[in-house]
Amino acid sequence: MRIAILSRNKNLHSIRRLLQEAMRFGVDCDIINPLDCQLVVDGKETRILVGSNPLPEYDAILPRIGASITDYGLAVVKHFESLDTFVVNGSRAIAESRDKMRSLQVMAKSGICVPSTVLCRSGSGRGTKAAVKAVGGMPVVLKVLRGTQGVGVMLIHTPVSLNSVLDTLNSLEEDVIMQQFIAEGAGRDYRAFVIGNQVVAAMMRTAPEGEFRSNIHQGGTGKLVKLPVAFARSAIKAAQVFDLKIAGVDIMESKSGPMVIEVNSSPGFEGIEKATGMNVAYLIMKHLITEAKKIKKNKVRKEARKAARKTKPSRRARKSTAEKSGRKSGRKTSK
Repeated sequence: MRIAILSRNKNLHSIRRLLQEAMRFGVDCDIINPLDCQLVVDGKETRILVGSNPLPEYDAILPRIGASITDYGLAVVKHFESLDTFVVNGSRAIAESRDKMRSLQVMAKSGICVPSTVLCRSGSGRGTKAAVKAVGGMPVVLKVLRGTQGVGVMLIHTPVSLNSVLDTLNSLEEDVIMQQFIAEGAGRDYRAFVIGNQVVAAMMRTAPEGEFRSNIHQGGTGKLVKLPVAFARSAIKAAQVFDLKIAGVDIMESKSGPMVIEVNSSPGFEGIEKATGMNVAYLIMKHLITEAKKIKKNKVRKEARKAARKTKPSRRARKSTAEKSGRKSGRKTSK
């Protein structure tokens, strides 16, 4: 079996760990920088080149695409999909979950509890007052749509500060969402790691003193927890609505129950492996290989059935043969 991981940096913890587990399973695993891929569509043979060399056929592709190259990375994923290559996660799942506003729209439509949110730009006029009212009043959380790992997330306490920040972001042509501040859950959240249709590991992340963001990259700490059933159900449902087979789901406690804040299609797992002692890389690779084998078997069966249909006489041909045989048999009998 041969698989590939799409990543710009093979020295990342997650990539090193996945390579270790691939070796443990005895599968060939290539690391491909999406930006090195040239996508060829010429009417003869759709293919992907790295340099002047076409990529080999892979049994499975695991995208680990950073937010900074989302557009090009998604184009590469779509090209693999057009080649009928098994991809975990798919291009649509990545695109919808990565767009902060779109992901909230999808989850809310599916009945998942999410924070009250407004997409906005302008920092002046009645629109801002209406937006603040819609998310429950001050303080509010502002998030730039392209931020990751807690970067671009701000807690704003006053209308003056809010107008100033919005005007600044507007001048930089940054789209931003204004979000409800969940006071009862501030400074802590759950990160649930979903593989397939189950939560395989979970931790509670706690922000450092004086900080409201609990992200590990912002100095937060993680500890092993037994995820409450309602939270686990929300995490699994959130991954399923995007058709994500591997996902990190961030959930906060709120007065109305578990509230999903974000779904990550390329979640890091260094923090959760340390906090829980779970071998998440092994579980990812096991899922990838198991699903790839199933798909490969199904392809072989389909090809066998197709070949059998080609060699098997059609119903009309069988009927014609039977009629001819009957006529010959009748002539012999009359003699």
